[in-house]
Amino acid sequence: MPAGSGNPSSTIPPVNDGEPGDPSAEADPPTDSGPSGALTRRRSTRWKVAAVVVALVVIWAVAVVVDVVVAAEHIHQGQAAVQSARQGLSADGVLSGAPIGPLHSAASSFGAAHGLLSSPLLWPVDVLPVAGRQLRSVQDLSGAAEQVARTGITAVGQSRSLLRLPHTAGPDRVTALRQLAALAASTHLALAGVDLGPDQGLIGPLAHERSTFLNDLTQVRTTLARTSAAGAAAASILQGPGTYLLLAGNNAEMRSGSGAFLEAGIVTTGDGELHLSDMVPTPSLTLPQGAVTVGGDLEARWGWLLPGVDWRNLGLTPQFDVTGPLAASMWKANTGQSVDGVMAIDVQGLQELLTVTGPVTTSTGSVVTADNVDQLLLHDQYVGEDYSSSAANRLDELSTLASATLHALEDRPFGLHAMVNALSAASSGRHVLIWSANPRTEAIWRAVGVSGELQPSSLVANVINRGGNKLDQYLSVTTSLQLTPRGAQTDGRLTMTLANHTPPGQSPYIAGPYPGLGTHYGEYVGIATVNLPGDVRHVSSPSAHSVVTNGPEGPTLLVGVSVDIPAGATQSVTFNFVLPQSQGTLTVMPSARIPPVTWHVGDTTFEDDTPHTVSW
Repeated sequence: MPAGSGNPSSTIPPVNDGEPGDPSAEADPPTDSGPSGALTRRRSTRWKVAAVVVALVVIWAVAVVVDVVVAAEHIHQGQAAVQSARQGLSADGVLSGAPIGPLHSAASSFGAAHGLLSSPLLWPVDVLPVAGRQLRSVQDLSGAAEQVARTGITAVGQSRSLLRLPHTAGPDRVTALRQLAALAASTHLALAGVDLGPDQGLIGPLAHERSTFLNDLTQVRTTLARTSAAGAAAASILQGPGTYLLLAGNNAEMRSGSGAFLEAGIVTTGDGELHLSDMVPTPSLTLPQGAVTVGGDLEARWGWLLPGVDWRNLGLTPQFDVTGPLAASMWKANTGQSVDGVMAIDVQGLQELLTVTGPVTTSTGSVVTADNVDQLLLHDQYVGEDYSSSAANRLDELSTLASATLHALEDRPFGLHAMVNALSAASSGRHVLIWSANPRTEAIWRAVGVSGELQPSSLVANVINRGGNKLDQYLSVTTSLQLTPRGAQTDGRLTMTLANHTPPGQSPYIAGPYPGLGTHYGEYVGIATVNLPGDVRHVSSPSAHSVVTNGPEGPTLLVGVSVDIPAGATQSVTFNFVLPQSQGTLTVMPSARIPPVTWHVGDTTFEDDTPHTVSW
C-alpha cells in the first residue's frame, strides 16, 4: 500500500493535539500537578522539619551528656577533696589549717556540679516522672555537699582561732573548752538544715550514694553533738569543785581491757586546775570479804576471784561502767570518802600526756619522756626486784610518774590542740577511762566512748594475767576471725594465738615465779576471754583448755578458758559460735595491750588500738 494511503483506522494517532508552542504539548509534563503533587510537597516539608527536630534533639542529648559527664567529674573531684580534708582533721591539722584548702576545692567542685545540673539545658528532664526524680536527687545532693563543705570551712577557721587563744591558766582552759563546745553545737545546728533531696524511687547506684552521704553526715553531726557535750562536761569538771578517784594501771600485768590497777589516789578539781594527792599501792587497800557488795554479772562471772576485795582484780571485766562504781564503793569503804567519779589511766595514757607536757622528773629522780616511759614502767623499774619485800609497801614508778605528769599539767603552758590529740588517742585505745556518779555526765562519757561500756555488737578478745608477773609485754596475741554465712545465720570461728617470747635473764618480779603458785621462770598463766555479741548461739571451745567462766556479761556473752604457756611456747584457743543473721556488723573493741592485739578478718589485718567495725 502506497505511503500515506490506506485505512485511516490504522494510522498512529498524534501524541498531543495541541498547537505548536503550547506547554501542554511538552513530552514530560510536571509530576506535582494536581492533588498528588501537593501531597508530595507537604510530605517533603514534614521530613525536613522532622530532620531538623531530630538534629536538635541529638544536639540537645549530646549537650546533656556532656553537661552530666562534666558535672560527674566535678563531683568526683569534690569527693577526693573531702577525703583529703578528712586526713587533716586532727587538732594539729586544724591548727595548721590543713583541711581548709581541700574543703575550698570540695565546695568549688560541688558548686560547679550543682550549677551544671541545675542549668536550663536539663529542664526538660526535670519534668519527667522517673528521670526527673533522679536528676533532682543529684541536684540536691551536689548542693548539699557544697553546703556541708562551706560549713566545714567556717568551723575549721573558727576552731583555729580558738586553739590559738592563750590558755596557760586554769580559767583560760575552762573558757576555751566552753567555746569549743559552743562551736561544735553551732556547727551541728548548721548541718541540721542540709536537704539531701528525694529518698524514694532512686536507682540503685544513686540510692547507694545518697545513703552513704546520709550516713557520713549523720556521723559528723553525732560527733559534733558528742564533742559539744564532752567539751561542756570537761569544762564543768575542771571548773569544779570535784573529787575523783584516779586508778593507775600497768599494762605489763593485764586484766580485761586495762592493765592491773596498782596505784590509787584522789584528784581534786577547781578553777580549771587539777591537783593529785599522794597515790598509794592498791595492795595496801585490800578489803575484807563482804565489805562491799559486788552483785550482778560481775559477781556471777568473776565472784570466785573476789573483785570487791583485791583492787588488782577490778579489771576482770572490760566494762568500766561496772568497775567505776565498784571502785568508788571500795574507796569509801577504805577511807569514808565519797567521790564524784573514777578515772583510770595506764602506761600508754601517760605516754600520750607526756607528749603534751614534755619531760618530767619523778620523785625518785628519773627523767621520763614520751620516748622512754613505756620501757621504764613496763620493764626497767622492775630490774633487780624480787618478792622479798611486801608488794603493798613497794613504791611503784607508775605512782610517782602520774603525780609528776599531773603537776606538769598544772604548772606548764601547753597547747590545747596537743591535749585534744593526746586525749583522743588515749581514749580511743581504752588507755583513759572515766565513770561519773552523775547520770547525766555518765551519759556523756558513754556517748563520747570513754566509759568502757560494751554494746550488744561488741567483740572483745583479752588475756588476763594470773601469774603475778609482768610478762604481758612479752606475750604476743594474734586473733583470727572467720564469719561464714549459712542460710539465715552465720557460723563464726575465732582463734587466739598466744606466743610467749620471754627472754632469759629477767628479774623474778618480771618473769616469776610468783611465790606459792608453783610456776616456773617465764611461765605465763592466765585466762583467755572473749566477749561475743549478746545474740550468739551454740558457743563452744574445742581447744584443750578448761572453761573457767561463761555466761552473760552486760550486753555480751563471756567465755573464758585457762591458758598455761611456758617461755618460748605458743598456744591457740578457738571459740566457735553462731550468729542468728546472715549479714551484719560487729565492733572489735581495743584490749589496751602493749603491744596491741593483731586481728586477721578475711583479707583485712589491723591492730586493736582503736575500735574497728567488721561487716559481713
